[in-house]
Amino acid sequence: MNKDKIIVSSSDSKYYQLVKELFLSLKSHKLLDEYEFGILDTGMDENQVSYFKDNNVKIEKAVWNVEVPKYKILGRDHLKTQVARAFIPEYFPNYKLFIWLDADLWINDFDTFKLYEKGAMQNCIAITPQSDRAYFINANVEWFMNFPIKVKTINFKNIGKSISKKLARKYAFYSTLNAGAFAINSNIDLWNCFQKNIKLAAKRGRIFGTDQVALALTIYEDKTPTQFLPSYCNWMCDFHLPLYDEIAKKFVEPYLPYNPLAIIHLAGMDEIRSNKDIKIYIKTKSGNKIKKSLRFNV
Repeated sequence: MNKDKIIVSSSDSKYYQLVKELFLSLKSHKLLDEYEFGILDTGMDENQVSYFKDNNVKIEKAVWNVEVPKYKILGRDHLKTQVARAFIPEYFPNYKLFIWLDADLWINDFDTFKLYEKGAMQNCIAITPQSDRAYFINANVEWFMNFPIKVKTINFKNIGKSISKKLARKYAFYSTLNAGAFAINSNIDLWNCFQKNIKLAAKRGRIFGTDQVALALTIYEDKTPTQFLPSYCNWMCDFHLPLYDEIAKKFVEPYLPYNPLAIIHLAGMDEIRSNKDIKIYIKTKSGNKIKKSLRFNV
């Protein structure tokens, strides 16, 4: 059966185990019955590539889709995917739906995850802002004599360094759009706008964060149609740990109504990303505490 939807991630040899767990989480939820899975290779070894090819995963070598000065790259080939994700239809053509997922996340709940597809098929970008009642710190401000002297938000920093301080001030307190998970259908206009802004954001050669800057410009500045999904579609564990539902055997949001989390995202949790055996105390929905890993376990 030919599948017309694809989920895409990326990996080098360092992130292989994480992207393998993402793959296994897709498989466990039977998402691979309806989606292809593709990986942009930024430096996996032969055995790692063979594992995925043996499991019918599509592999394409990532390239620099925009011009970037070599002295800005310094051998950091994994940064290719900061820009390559805006060119997914060129790597994997002829699909009606494309979902990008970073390697350091995995699928926790099938039904909630499907909101990405529902949003994208409305001819919108489906994406989750990094905003939630449980994410207590949304911005940092330095004060002097009761006056704010320095604003510290992701949008302000990234847009200011990549584009301009004027645009950074404009969107300083807009929600950061998490580029680790988004869905776009095959509408060429949506992709062209995203690619235009990737090129603009990468113009100064500051590659890390280019994806988030480009999405912010595409959605906020160019007013591209967007479905803003709730935070439980892409849960940032570094901002607030989830609860665990021992009956459903799923992670859920930490406050009522305890919606199941579509994605467990481990961005910022370097120790856990590098060591699968680390377990931490997690509160359960019933009020207990258990020691559990945040990594995917089959």
